[in-house]
Amino acid sequence: MPFPNIYRDALSGNAGRSRSRRWLFSQWPFGQWPWPKGHLRFAQRVAALLMVVLLLFSVGCRHPRNVGSNQRGVYHIVKRHQTFWRICKTYGVDMEEVARINGIKDKTKIKVGQRIFIPGARRVLKVDIYVEDVTAGGRATAVRYEKGRFVWPVEGQVMATFHTNATAEKRRHDGIDISAPAGTTVRAADSGKVVYSDNKMRGYGNLIIIEHGDHFFTIYAHNEENLVKEEVPVKQGDAIARVGKTGSATGPHLHFEIRKGSTLLDPSKFLP
Repeated sequence: MPFPNIYRDALSGNAGRSRSRRWLFSQWPFGQWPWPKGHLRFAQRVAALLMVVLLLFSVGCRHPRNVGSNQRGVYHIVKRHQTFWRICKTYGVDMEEVARINGIKDKTKIKVGQRIFIPGARRVLKVDIYVEDVTAGGRATAVRYEKGRFVWPVEGQVMATFHTNATAEKRRHDGIDISAPAGTTVRAADSGKVVYSDNKMRGYGNLIIIEHGDHFFTIYAHNEENLVKEEVPVKQGDAIARVGKTGSATGPHLHFEIRKGSTLLDPSKFLP
């Protein structure tokens, strides 16, 4: 049924041009006329306000970046240290497609708290963090092996050496394990900035990652306690942790790694 002209006129303040306001409001379910003139003005203002509210609500419900409202998917909220590559790998979706849908031009510069629409996903998934997610990025440069480039992070006996070629008898080992009593002070192998200090990575327990010059990183795992927080600068020899057996460790020791970006390096070639 078309909206009568007389009601449109009432909302625009021109009801008198069609019929009397008394007759108009006698047809409404709010009761019979007479209504005071102030009530009429109030009703017009309420109607206008409702129209504005409905308009704002309809705009607010639109999906950002032209994501279709009928397209199945979920929004993933980026957390600290999560990378765009890891997020897409976890959901099993094409990186280029997700970047296009979300208007992401630089896939290496997503921000914490950013909402990324994942097409086809049925639920939000937990995205695990890996060491290479923290150490990746930057321009790759040639590795120069230099004895004494780093100092020993803790005194003790090396109980497991570095090897990246896994065999049936021997598992891959990304660093060296140094045996030491629980609670022994762990020191920074070189000056730099703490870029990770948490226990969210599987198997590592309490973990610290320090970034050094020329895109080197040192990793200190299984700590009983981390003594430094993220974004804090440290100097070579500063106390950063205490030896422990958190994570997948079977006894107190320090698992120590050296990386250049995501490239694993043998610590024995850099230690004195």
